[in-house]
Amino acid sequence: MAEAMDDILGMRSLDPSNLLGQLTAFPDQLEWSRGVDFPKIEGARSVVICGIGGSAIAGDVLVDMLAPSIPVPLFVSRDVLLPGFAGKDTLAIVVSYSGNTAESLDQYEDAMRRGCRIAVITSGGKMETLAKANSQPMIKVPGGNQPRASMGYLLGSLALVMQRAGFGKAHEELLAAAPSLRSYLDTLSPRVPFSSNQAKRLAKAMSGNAPSFYAPRPVRSVALRWQGQFNENAKMVAFSGEVPEMDHNQLVGWLEGGTGCHCRPVIFMSTDMRPTVRRMAEVTLQMLNERGRDPMLVALPGNDLLSNLLQGIALGDMASYYLAIMKRVDPAPVTAIKEFKARISQ
Repeated sequence: MAEAMDDILGMRSLDPSNLLGQLTAFPDQLEWSRGVDFPKIEGARSVVICGIGGSAIAGDVLVDMLAPSIPVPLFVSRDVLLPGFAGKDTLAIVVSYSGNTAESLDQYEDAMRRGCRIAVITSGGKMETLAKANSQPMIKVPGGNQPRASMGYLLGSLALVMQRAGFGKAHEELLAAAPSLRSYLDTLSPRVPFSSNQAKRLAKAMSGNAPSFYAPRPVRSVALRWQGQFNENAKMVAFSGEVPEMDHNQLVGWLEGGTGCHCRPVIFMSTDMRPTVRRMAEVTLQMLNERGRDPMLVALPGNDLLSNLLQGIALGDMASYYLAIMKRVDPAPVTAIKEFKARISQ
């Protein structure tokens, strides 16, 4: 079935909504935010990024980018309420790509009750209406995509809001990184054959297994992104975790009870891993190999934290897409999520 990944015409027939085009537009989406005018926000002493699913993962990436240097607490909330510390000195950035996500709308109302400073990122819907009614700063991103395929719009916009709030230069750094991200994505293009395409080879290696993705904490958003993309694009069970946390719990399951589950551990290695963590990851791989658990090692592309994050995300996006094509399923629809939303709205 690997030959299906080199069949460009067949790929197009399986992807009528062109999810591929949305995924490969990642660097273009980042650059879209270059022309956005956003006001300064002053006085925030903590930041909460409010969202869920594809609208929250950009927050996780931004946290990984800023964690080494940000001087205030920065938290991603996937709940319906904000954390207890949120108040008048908190900047609540509410992200809902559709503008109608129930959890994000609930968090918006909670932020209003608490008197938080509020900024909104959305493509429209109820969230746009609320932000306009309350005269709150808003970035309206282009609509029409799957939320999970709008990473560039959301990440670039979040970075711009954070920069305008006085926290780092993440927006400038993302814009500077976009050309190299584009060049890397070219190496994963459908035109690049299976024999030379890392994403296609990874897709084949993960076929028939439920992967568990483990990343060092500074790039944990990459593992979380891969999990979500393999869930939604490839329509398969996948999990994620962190190294070395997994060595204090999940390792026992893999080594003493991991037979017969058709699962496969995938360990990410980043460029600037601390020596202690690198050694732990290497020993984890050794032990998994010795017990026949067939782990995969994925060295994240790039040569620093930012390129590991951006190019690592692009690699997972494309691998999950190619696996869907290999399985001969349309990667775009998320029927189960639509059914879930319909049921909770009754």
